Amino acid sequence: MGRLTPRWLTVGTPEYRAAVQLRREVLRLPIQLDFAPGDLDQDAREEMLSLWQGQLIVAALHIAHLPSGVAKIRQVAVDSAFRGTGLGREIMLLAEQHLRDNGTTKVELNARDVVMPFYDALGYTVVGEGFTEVGIPHHKMTKQL
Repeated sequence: MGRLTPRWLTVGTPEYRAAVQLRREVLRLPIQLDFAPGDLDQDAREEMLSLWQGQLIVAALHIAHLPSGVAKIRQVAVDSAFRGTGLGREIMLLAEQHLRDNGTTKVELNARDVVMPFYDALGYTVVGEGFTEVGIPHHKMTKQL
């Protein structure tokens, strides 16, 4: 794999549009969903981290800062051609380090049940009962930074 470059995204830029397309292809279309009007409205209130190989976006995630001082990581997407290469772990570790550097001490996320082992390996633990979101079983997971 070539050199990877992390980039923080801004709504409306070509890089942001590439990240939306990645999210669409990885997270939405496989479950027969697409973005509806309003689905992207909160993007401008979140931090958006991406990984690039040259001009190709290969991974992206969002960080929402909750009023409690906890950060919520969401919309983690890795290009299907790069799954299993460590990119998911890399972007998560970059996000966690950024949060640590900025004083955040706890992270939460809603993990699809099929990827819970990935988050478990990164030190996240299940909190509470499972639930269904966008028609898919999920569990809330947290990690102290």
